[in-house]
Amino acid sequence: MTYNKETLKEAIVQKLRLNYGCTEQQATDGEMMKACAMVLRDIMAEHGVQTREETAHEEKRKVHYLSLEFLMGRSLMKNAFNLELLEPLTAAIGELGFKAADIFDMEPDAGLGNGGLGRLAACYLDSMTTLEIPATGYSICYELGIFKQKIVEGQQVELPDDWMQLGDAWLLPKLQEAEEVRFGGKVRTRWDNNHLMVVHEDYTRVLAIPCDMEIAGYDTDHVNTLRLWQARSPKPIDMKLFSEGQYLHAAEERAMADAISQVLYPEDNHYEGKSLRLKQQYFFVSATIQSITRKHIQQYGTLRNFHEKNVIQINDTHPTLVIPELMRILIDDAGMGWDEAWHITTHCVAYTNHTVLSEALEVWPQQLFETLLPRVWQILQEISRRWQQQVEQWRQEVADDPQLGGEHLAATVARAQLALDRFDTDKSIGRLLEESGYGNHPAVLRFFSRLADSLLEDSLPGSEGSGSLPPLEERMYAGWSSQRS
Repeated sequence: MTYNKETLKEAIVQKLRLNYGCTEQQATDGEMMKACAMVLRDIMAEHGVQTREETAHEEKRKVHYLSLEFLMGRSLMKNAFNLELLEPLTAAIGELGFKAADIFDMEPDAGLGNGGLGRLAACYLDSMTTLEIPATGYSICYELGIFKQKIVEGQQVELPDDWMQLGDAWLLPKLQEAEEVRFGGKVRTRWDNNHLMVVHEDYTRVLAIPCDMEIAGYDTDHVNTLRLWQARSPKPIDMKLFSEGQYLHAAEERAMADAISQVLYPEDNHYEGKSLRLKQQYFFVSATIQSITRKHIQQYGTLRNFHEKNVIQINDTHPTLVIPELMRILIDDAGMGWDEAWHITTHCVAYTNHTVLSEALEVWPQQLFETLLPRVWQILQEISRRWQQQVEQWRQEVADDPQLGGEHLAATVARAQLALDRFDTDKSIGRLLEESGYGNHPAVLRFFSRLADSLLEDSLPGSEGSGSLPPLEERMYAGWSSQRS
């Protein structure tokens, strides 16, 4: 269908009458803004259905971008521009008796992000859509965002950011695609015919309700989705407690579930805050992985090709629980062995690092983690055990080979550093080895040995390559690539 000023006017009027029970003369600016948003949302939803059908038919590999933040900004003008409908929409709003500039300006920023982390995620999602890459973003549908800032007598006062009062016009709830996330409880395991059987019991259930926001690309009919998870209790109220007059206790389970998706970055300088943050991170990770694997099975009937059809990109450390959660589903639900599950996980999960500062990296009390996520804790312990075992094997290889011992390492570093010094560089190979923690790995030693020989050969007086040595980074990359191959 082709949209112009007249068709947009008609669609907006219909939204006002059917959704708000008013005419264009009776509508407020807020109602007009939401009616315009719903008209564009319907157009994008139609394009989204076509995009997903094409992706499924061609069995394209899909990108799943997980981020605790998505700083999407205002969507009305952006979506109208991307759909090439900005001019007719502006004219339609004007002919209905409203100022388009006021309608565009009153839309609140979606309270889903705080800064660079969320803006990066939003830019990636916009870019992938414009490039027609099948992709879905995943986050939490925060009801209040981070906060609304107000300055009172020179001091910041934090107020709730109720962005959904107008911003919910972009959301499409998908109640039929809700997922169940489990917290706490106990885990029992037993072996049956060389297969690990896991029983999780006495847990607390939280429902994850998906609310989809369609993302339009520029100059394309391709539409991707930002899936936002709302936390809800499967038991709205305890009728027994309510009948006894314990009204607050009767709704306690509902309140605790709702808190998960209430505020972005709750204060975590106390135990309850740490617990809520950990719940938030596991909540959206678990719901996301369950949703992705469920749809994959519906299309392919197996998870054994999961890594061939999906890429899971995690934005910073917040979604890292996706790794043990995917392992849990592959082992406990799909019945795979550890090695097969680990192969699939390590071949489909990728990571964007934002900092190496220790104060910015999250840590959790072991007791909290073990109590809140008992099965995930078991899997993390096994990942750690196997990694430490691998490191010990590397160390043993070094100890057993006289050519890879400490004296050989010292000589290699000295020779390489000598060559670097001749080119007046401040690069320190010794420091690189010390900070990496992999100084005794055989591949690293072989690489630096070859690099040292190459650098010294090219730096000696009279050598053919003297004075024309390529940049250190280029030579290191070439040397490391040869060692890996």
